[in-house]
Formats: sequence, C-alpha cells, structure tokens
Amino acid sequence: MVKADLVTQAMKVTNLKGPVARKAVEAVFASLGTVLERGDRVMLRRFGLFHAASRKTGVGRNPRTGEPVDIPRGRVVRFRPALSLRNLIGGG
Repeated sequence: MVKADLVTQAMKVTNLKGPVARKAVEAVFASLGTVLERGDRVMLRRFGLFHAASRKTGVGRNPRTGEPVDIPRGRVVRFRPALSLRNLIGGG
C-alpha cells in the first residue's frame, strides 16, 4: 500500500473529494513527523506506538565491497505494534 492508496481509502470512507482527502492524509503524516522530531511518541490505539530512539555509533560493512563503513550516532524511528495487530499478523 502506498500513500495514494490511503488517499483513495480516505475518499471512500469519508466521502471527501480527492484534493481534500490528499491534504488530510498528508497532514497526518506531517504531524507524525513533527511529533517524532520533537522526541515525543505517537500512540495510535489498537495500532501501535511510534517513537524516536537513539542509535549508537558503530561499524557496518558495504555489502558490495565488504569494506568497513562508520555508522554515525543519530536517531531512528521505531514502531511497536499493538497487541491486537501482533495477533492479526501472527506475531503475538
């Protein structure tokens, strides 16, 4: 599923016109990004939890050449599915 599919689904469920549904979906993703950049977490009941976590420095390998590559310290987005979602996909 891609964003266009989400827009189409939003149009079906809410009877919104295309441009309005697209703006609504984009507003949701923009809000998620803003909250995660601030370091807060986003909990969507019966779906899951998004949060920003620190990533340690380390050394990886270039898969083509095998040469070591330094991985800088930073933050990554993590997702923890809700129990109902884990049960749905067989991971619970």
